[in-house]
Amino acid sequence: MKIYDVCIIGSGASGGMTANVLTKAGLNCAMLEAGAMKSVAQFPTHRIRRWNLPNRGLRGDYFQEWLTETGFLADKAKEPYSVANNERFDWWRMRAVGGKSLFWAGVTPRFGPNEFQPKDDFDTKWPLTYDEIAPFYDRVEELIGVSSTVEAVGGFPLNKGLAPFRPKPAEVLLTKACESLGRGLKVLPIPKAILSQDHKGRPACHYCGPCWQGCDSGSKFDSLRVFVTAARNSGKLDLIPNARVRNLELGKEGTVQTVRYFDTEKREWRELQAKSFILCAGAIESSHILLNSKIANSSGLVGRYLSEHLYTAVGGHLPQLMNRKVTNEDGNGAHVFIPDLTENWRGNKFIRGYQIFPTGGTNEFTLVGNNIPGYGKQWMDAVRAYYTAGVSVQFQGEVLPYKDNRIELDPTLKDDAGIPAARFNYAWHENERAMFKDMIEVGNEILHKAGAEMLPNANPKPDPYGHSIHYVGTTRMGNDPRTSVTNKWSQSHDVPNLFINDGGPFVTAGNQNPTLTILAFAMRSSERIAKLMNSGKWKD
Repeated sequence: MKIYDVCIIGSGASGGMTANVLTKAGLNCAMLEAGAMKSVAQFPTHRIRRWNLPNRGLRGDYFQEWLTETGFLADKAKEPYSVANNERFDWWRMRAVGGKSLFWAGVTPRFGPNEFQPKDDFDTKWPLTYDEIAPFYDRVEELIGVSSTVEAVGGFPLNKGLAPFRPKPAEVLLTKACESLGRGLKVLPIPKAILSQDHKGRPACHYCGPCWQGCDSGSKFDSLRVFVTAARNSGKLDLIPNARVRNLELGKEGTVQTVRYFDTEKREWRELQAKSFILCAGAIESSHILLNSKIANSSGLVGRYLSEHLYTAVGGHLPQLMNRKVTNEDGNGAHVFIPDLTENWRGNKFIRGYQIFPTGGTNEFTLVGNNIPGYGKQWMDAVRAYYTAGVSVQFQGEVLPYKDNRIELDPTLKDDAGIPAARFNYAWHENERAMFKDMIEVGNEILHKAGAEMLPNANPKPDPYGHSIHYVGTTRMGNDPRTSVTNKWSQSHDVPNLFINDGGPFVTAGNQNPTLTILAFAMRSSERIAKLMNSGKWKD
């Protein structure tokens, strides 16, 4: 059996960055991906619209139905999971080379000093500071192409990127309302890994459709085209798709020697050996693999401290935008956002904070007719009038890291290969409930200030658990092996040749989207791995 220098498990953002660094360092790598290799032509960007879906997205979840129809999503019948206490947890798993980076929205804010070293005394802090990771943020932004935030505000740092995207008409109006409230809100161009100008051989965005539906032009960063393809072309990466990993096995020296995986095409078990192993499967799947492996868990914390983001939105319609000409404003999503400035008013109601995304425009589909009485031509004219006037204020807040929010192995449920399935135990606490209440109040205040007409929206609710897709924290990092799974280099305390380069080592979720931070830490960790392997030692 060939013995690789490195085995990378997962091909999404962290796996791609890891392969990029290690192949350039001259290491021979294998990459295992649970999904198939698919071409850009298979992206559903221009062939599946809401009206093409069997239920038009009107029964259940539009996002779920759309992703199911694309054929990129894991089949729950073959790969089931369970949730304790009959709760709902949305676990989104892509099954294609490139992972979730193929279908993300591209939002790339940095974590700031307050995320790495929170000012409150809840739980613990990261074992490093913003200053230690800032140089890697700089390099990642240059490498993948990130549009800039233009300026730093409060504890939110500046992205060093490309020119920002211009705001949409609705965003211009909402900006005036937000900044005149007296809350100290500051609206900035949203940082995105979407090109506002040609960059490193990739073309600028031409606003052809929602970026979360896949970008066939390559204007949005994804791991497949920016990292994995180049790593394969180097001759240093063997990509093995359709490889669903069950577990890692230790050798006599207490290091990982073998990975056991199921070939989902040939329906047979295989093994692969390497000198080092790097989990990049995503926070949940990486901890799921470790739990099935029964390794790297002397702390008992593998799978615990699962965190994500609290999502909700308040919507309305601006009279001044009604009945205007229909133009393509769907494009690449929101172009502005408000960084977390809740310390200006939150007092003792809750700790940590949230980002705000004020946006609007003519999207591909409208459900406004559900809230307009009447029928016939009068009703249709009203729908047309409101269609161009829709606005919303969306919120993304930090969910605190709770030890009991976790995944574990289900005692009876297994997938179609016989691998024990994951079971979720997850709930928001009083802090999240107080934050949600504040979000609704602030959202209504912004829209009323803008003069929005508020159609009936009884009993607003947050999005379901897991819906943010921003899963982090299940293999948290720290200096003490008794209270953490990895060290600050994402290296296992227990198994020295095992690293976790995805969002699992996060200590907090922050209120920011995690991908840029995942990329920065994966770059940092991978450069250290190359150094250690070249030295022949697993410690400096």
